[in-house]
Amino acid sequence: MQKLSPACWEGCVVERREFLKAVEEQIRTRRVRPVIVEEMENHIEDQKRAFMDEGMIESEAEEGAVRQMGDPVEAGVALDRIHRPRMEWSVLAGVLLISILGLFLQNAVILAASPSGESWSDVFAGAGIGKHLMFILIGTLLMLVICWIDYSFIYKHAITLWILVNVILIFCMMKSPLINGRPYYLTHVSYLLIPLYAGVLYHFRGQGFKGLLKSILCLGVPLAILSFYYMISNIFVIGMVALILIHAAIWRKWFGDERKALYLKLWGVLVLILMAVFGIFILWFGGRVLAEYQIERLDIWLHPGNDEGMNSFIKAVAEAGEEVRKGSSYLALNMLSEIRSSYLWIFLFRYLGVKRGILLTAFVLGFCLFLFSVVRRQKNQFGYMVSLGCALFLSIQTILYMGMNFNIIPPGAAYMPFISSGGAFLLISYFYMGILLSVCNNSRVVRNS
Repeated sequence: MQKLSPACWEGCVVERREFLKAVEEQIRTRRVRPVIVEEMENHIEDQKRAFMDEGMIESEAEEGAVRQMGDPVEAGVALDRIHRPRMEWSVLAGVLLISILGLFLQNAVILAASPSGESWSDVFAGAGIGKHLMFILIGTLLMLVICWIDYSFIYKHAITLWILVNVILIFCMMKSPLINGRPYYLTHVSYLLIPLYAGVLYHFRGQGFKGLLKSILCLGVPLAILSFYYMISNIFVIGMVALILIHAAIWRKWFGDERKALYLKLWGVLVLILMAVFGIFILWFGGRVLAEYQIERLDIWLHPGNDEGMNSFIKAVAEAGEEVRKGSSYLALNMLSEIRSSYLWIFLFRYLGVKRGILLTAFVLGFCLFLFSVVRRQKNQFGYMVSLGCALFLSIQTILYMGMNFNIIPPGAAYMPFISSGGAFLLISYFYMGILLSVCNNSRVVRNS
């Protein structure tokens, strides 16, 4: 189509179809073109009706409404500038900064394990800092790839994706290698559920209490799979994030206008589910005696401070950090791996000192608060829910990790996002940040519905 100059648009009969086509040709992001065209057409239609209310005939009102929109090329270029994916550089900078901090802290622990007379390079290579750096680089690449993908595909295929991940969970339960009596990959796959659950809630929106009930039932399947292996920490993290998302969905009136009634029904259903689970537990173990390890596991979860083995280990880690700080000893290599992955924080508090430990904690928690400030800026309702789930997951993992290090929370599969070692958990952290960045980058592209 031959493009018309502004002068021509002022002096000729203007057709709506030609105008919209000219605007559409200026938009480089394909998926936003239908949205912009629809919005422009609505503006033209509104102006046309206004002209007709003033006494114009329909054809004159149509032409006047289109002409009032101005030059379509200029309008299209302006809209293209607005509705394009853009990198959220502040979020990316925050992730890179905390990743560098994690690498620095891992390096500090490895230095503490380098005894006099032993080559530091040997300890450095043997401790796996190179592997940690490799996973940071792979995770960063994964994050950048995900952040340029349109996250809205999650709600478009929410139920299909949810079923697929649950099938993978069942497959992991049957085929994954067992570590400490639990399928190794079950934890990692289960942590993929949270962004998808936001899609499940969005899929059932507008269906009232039935939609809310369907959302709760969907969540019950993976939690039941995890409970089969007593994966309490996974159940807690996924369940807590999902519960907050459900409350947020009710507050945003996804399931109706009666918020108070829906909150009461929600907690009524949850109480009934807990009573049913407790009843099944009593029936299942009625007349049976729990195995000794099961009793010990329940006691640890109910009274984490009573676990003598864990108390002594955490105390040993803290004492090792104190001795290394004083220069009177070095970190035993047999403790290095466990500290780098699960008990880094309590070691750093003694190794670097309490003041520096508090500053590190403030920085990490400040990063979590920064993520929530990013969430608050999201106008798209589904984007808000997805980003909220990501920020909640990373923040709850951080708090659980710190609590576990100071023995106020039972030991579990918690990890410090971007900081503690563990290749799979590092990749999960970058996966979540990739989704959050995708929400930010595409906030100018998707509808603010």
